[in-house]
Amino acid sequence: MNLVVIGTGYVGLVTGVGFASLGNKVSFVDLDEEKVSKLNNKEVPFYEPGLEEHFQNGGTFSRMSFTTSYDDIDWDRTDVAFICVQTPNNLATNSVDTKFLESALTEINNVNNSKIVVTVKSTIPPYEIEKVCKKVGMDKNEITFNPEFLREGTAIEDFFKPDRIVIGGNDPEKLSVLKELYKSFDVELIETDPISSQLIKYLANTYLPLRLSFVNEAARLIDYSKGNQQDVLKGVGLDSRIGLHYFRPSPAWGGSCFPKDLIEVNNFYKTGEVALPLISNIIESNDIQSTWTVEKLTSILNEENINSVLLIGAAFKEDTDDLRNSPTLDIYKMLEQKDFKTYIYDEMVELDEYNSLENLEDISEKMLVVLMYPVKKTLMDKIQTIKEKTKSILYTPW
Repeated sequence: MNLVVIGTGYVGLVTGVGFASLGNKVSFVDLDEEKVSKLNNKEVPFYEPGLEEHFQNGGTFSRMSFTTSYDDIDWDRTDVAFICVQTPNNLATNSVDTKFLESALTEINNVNNSKIVVTVKSTIPPYEIEKVCKKVGMDKNEITFNPEFLREGTAIEDFFKPDRIVIGGNDPEKLSVLKELYKSFDVELIETDPISSQLIKYLANTYLPLRLSFVNEAARLIDYSKGNQQDVLKGVGLDSRIGLHYFRPSPAWGGSCFPKDLIEVNNFYKTGEVALPLISNIIESNDIQSTWTVEKLTSILNEENINSVLLIGAAFKEDTDDLRNSPTLDIYKMLEQKDFKTYIYDEMVELDEYNSLENLEDISEKMLVVLMYPVKKTLMDKIQTIKEKTKSILYTPW
């Protein structure tokens, strides 16, 4: 098929490269001239394991094009247009910012091809799409939805081997085109209405941070009770109804999706009409975890008479260079406010605004070295060498 992907962030680029790898022709549109220039020069603008290999493949690259102008697209031959623009949280209104989605829909609405299947991959609250369509003069029933479930760090694997595919819409003919596009994927496809398709995405992104917050609260209780964290969590997680997957304590959770999606879920309802005490307190639990982590590190520093802290890992999780809502950066600031000499080390991320170390070998003093998340064996070997050389203390939250 001939596809158009609007937006070349994590979702858009991974989706487009994935479909191009499967033999489809994909035209990307992004208004960021610098990013489009890099892509045309075969440069991937962010790190994602496996993306570079697929992107650089000669056959795949030949089926892709990149532009900043909607006028460059052959709309007459376009089968599906995926909208993968950002829908960030508007800090002023504490609600989703739809201006990028509105811009993309406005451009598509000006195209003279009613057969194009306009598919929103961007995460948008069910009640917002009608408002957006009214603004741009579009019939909401013409829109289809195909929420993404790509995890940064494993997005390529998630594209080719998804747990499920969800499509939503009110036009059977347009939905049939999406089903045809996904027919080679050996996974259950859920065809549903627009509201349900978006609720599937939002509630998935509600349960996951809820699970992370639960295991962090459990870790705090275990620490308070002087229990063995690994034994307790393993004993709990081996229950088949619970499971060990996604059941690892952390300094806190972050990223671009969970925080904003949780805020939106809490905007879905009026507190006087429906009570959701678990969902409404997930963010608060995470904030408490960040503070608790700083208090834990402070206690170790005081006990060991150390004044320097090294946080290993700047991104919000392993195998990515994404700094959005990174717990590391929040904890760094809190430690600095306590007058501890605080450093960050990350092999992939440049940190101009922070006190970052370029080489672990430069460490010569005793430090508290904190692994913000699991690291590769090669880095762990370096850390162990530094630990032995400087008598540093190593702390891992899990």
